[in-house]
Amino acid sequence: MYATINGAKLYFDIDGAGYVADGPTMKRKPACILLHGGPGSDHSDFKPWFDELAQHMQLIYLDHRANGQSERVPVETCTFERLADDIEGLRQYLGLEKIYVLGHSFGGMVAQHYAIKYPQSVEKLLLICTAPSKEFYTDALAFVKDKATPTQWELIPKLFEGYIENDAELENWWNHNYELYFYEKDEKVMYESGNRPIGNLDICNYTFKHFMPHYDVRSELPALQVPTLIVSGRHDWITPVTQGEAMHKLIPNNEFIVFEKSGHMPFIEEQALFFEKLVAFVKE
Repeated sequence: MYATINGAKLYFDIDGAGYVADGPTMKRKPACILLHGGPGSDHSDFKPWFDELAQHMQLIYLDHRANGQSERVPVETCTFERLADDIEGLRQYLGLEKIYVLGHSFGGMVAQHYAIKYPQSVEKLLLICTAPSKEFYTDALAFVKDKATPTQWELIPKLFEGYIENDAELENWWNHNYELYFYEKDEKVMYESGNRPIGNLDICNYTFKHFMPHYDVRSELPALQVPTLIVSGRHDWITPVTQGEAMHKLIPNNEFIVFEKSGHMPFIEEQALFFEKLVAFVKE
């Protein structure tokens, strides 16, 4: 499904009914917009892991502008602020009241911008393996320095400083470095999850080169009153636990959980425990 929001044709998909039968009445389920990582990936990052969550929430998967199946608008329009405006535009387009917002990795950065700018629209905020500022990259390099192979270490800056030259080089980057994102290497999971997204190298390079060096919402987080769940993976190299701890200290009303046997995607590596904790937070 598509909606034209702020001049861009955005792809979204909905999993789960908004209302379910509950005895003699219809019970409304909360709606949650899910924001994928990247930049340059898409909502398939969540699939099929999040399918079971549709029992508890109506899930609205969104491909950010210029990502996935959304329109390839000019990359300079894909600022954090505009991505936040897109979420609000989609909420209004769908006629939703307060929503839950779940952001993973880069999507968690967008989610923080959204909650800061539109707090009146957010019921609860779920931040999964993300960070409150550009400083995540400094911590990431320190974390991975003794873990990465020489080839991995040489390749890392090419992506995170916006210097991947073509799709073949991007594929080579992921072939070498994707295993860093996991606590335990599973070739099947890596192959399937790594090949599902519709990539966009242009938005990846532009964001890391032009937008990410200015990303920092730390000064604004103490004023955020939205109930927030913060999740980190103990072995997450790119948004280390230090980033979860930083958000935990800054956001007034939050619950912070560290998954001890996970890398960057605890919803894959500790799926049962992850959803147990997430559903408990949603139902509070």
